[in-house]
Amino acid sequence: MKKRLLALVLTLGVVAGAPSASAVGSSGAGHNPYEISWKPCPERPEAQCGTVRVPLDWGRPKGEKITLAVGRHLATDPAHRVGALFVNPGGPGGESAEIAENADLIFSPELVARFDIVGVDPRGIGGSNPISCRIPDPQPGYTLFPRTEAQFAQMVRYNRALGRGCLQNTGPLLGHVDTVSVARDHEAVRIGLGESKFNWLGLSYGTQVGANYAELFPGRVRAMAFDGALDHSATSVGLLADEIATVEDAFNRFAEWCRTTSACAMAGQDVARAYDQIVARADASPMPVPGADHPVTGDDIRLLTPPYLEFKEPTVFAPVSGWLRLGAAIRDTLAGDASAFALPPPQSPTEDVFGSLSVVCQDYALEVHSFADMQRRIQLGRYLAPHLQGGSQSWLINRCIGWPLPPSNPARTLNVRGVPPVLIVNATHDANTTYKWAYVVAGQIPGSVVFTRLGDGHTSYLVSPCARAVIDRYLIDRALPGPEQVCTD
Repeated sequence: MKKRLLALVLTLGVVAGAPSASAVGSSGAGHNPYEISWKPCPERPEAQCGTVRVPLDWGRPKGEKITLAVGRHLATDPAHRVGALFVNPGGPGGESAEIAENADLIFSPELVARFDIVGVDPRGIGGSNPISCRIPDPQPGYTLFPRTEAQFAQMVRYNRALGRGCLQNTGPLLGHVDTVSVARDHEAVRIGLGESKFNWLGLSYGTQVGANYAELFPGRVRAMAFDGALDHSATSVGLLADEIATVEDAFNRFAEWCRTTSACAMAGQDVARAYDQIVARADASPMPVPGADHPVTGDDIRLLTPPYLEFKEPTVFAPVSGWLRLGAAIRDTLAGDASAFALPPPQSPTEDVFGSLSVVCQDYALEVHSFADMQRRIQLGRYLAPHLQGGSQSWLINRCIGWPLPPSNPARTLNVRGVPPVLIVNATHDANTTYKWAYVVAGQIPGSVVFTRLGDGHTSYLVSPCARAVIDRYLIDRALPGPEQVCTD
């Protein structure tokens, strides 16, 4: 799961030109317009790697085509195979084909036995016509927390230059990487596979791709599990306010855990106060780090803190707990080494970070049109989050201020009808997707069921054996948990 910080959260919309199952029949009989070319994966020959051609613009299905990367891990118990399962690990920016190729290392043996695990790299990401950008020269002093008119103007100029460079390198695809187009791509893959119905396991942003799919193609859904639901009905400022408060809550829980946990590098200390000290120090005198794009500022520390909060416990994607790493990062920065809060400059014009940003800019209309608007946004962050002061994945949506293309898929309420009950799982202290969003999304999908995990970290399938068992049972048997059942691990 290759996530860089610019990966954000979002969802849906509706356009014309959906792929039609009638083109091949529900079982794939006749000509298949989305035939997938399969071969053994180079690094995992037991899995299959494929490509499929789909329209660049689903509003013009006979127009220019792009190539999507698809991965598949066949069910290891074909005699008891349930069907095919789309997986999306989130982002946007998660390379789903790679997740499917390595399904046996990530998902439970039960799920891998009963399903063909299928992943599609979203358009503009990974192996699916990755977005390519001409990267502007670094701008000293660039910040997403502009405190002066000059800093705000510099932010807008840089954002515009980056967006124009992406448009120049990528062409019209840049305006068609929205989430609704990604959902339609998945329907093309379903047709290509010849499956009459599909199953879905989406984490974080993957829940909104799934929600889009359910809205557009409800008759093709057998079962859907959303883990860490995202609400795309909110405006960007509503999304931001919810996530700012959620991340601050996660930080406060981390700080108390670290203070009272001997394994944490800051055990026995006032962790929140130490964090405020390193932020203030870096704001007053940015801290040079070899190989970094620029000296680390307090703004950088705030923006790079949330990813550490996502995994309290180790996972296959984070072998060392993010909370332990954050404790060590605070300790090291106090000692003068801020490398844990620095990112190297992009090494390639096609890094997934640019695809992630492009999706965000197509999926959200911003409410920031002036420096005064920006100041109000900064004030919101300061009041809701005294420590991070707005630092969150959603804050990165400010990189879209000045983007050369208008959003093609702005926020709206879902209109999902005719799907089987959807299982929505959320942790009460998720570090990214606030618990409230699970109920907001459930209210837009009649018949859906919210299942609660009492705990921390972002999403539940990867960190909670209890939640994993609940999700597996639902996907395999379509058995929903009872209203009083919760997970506490």
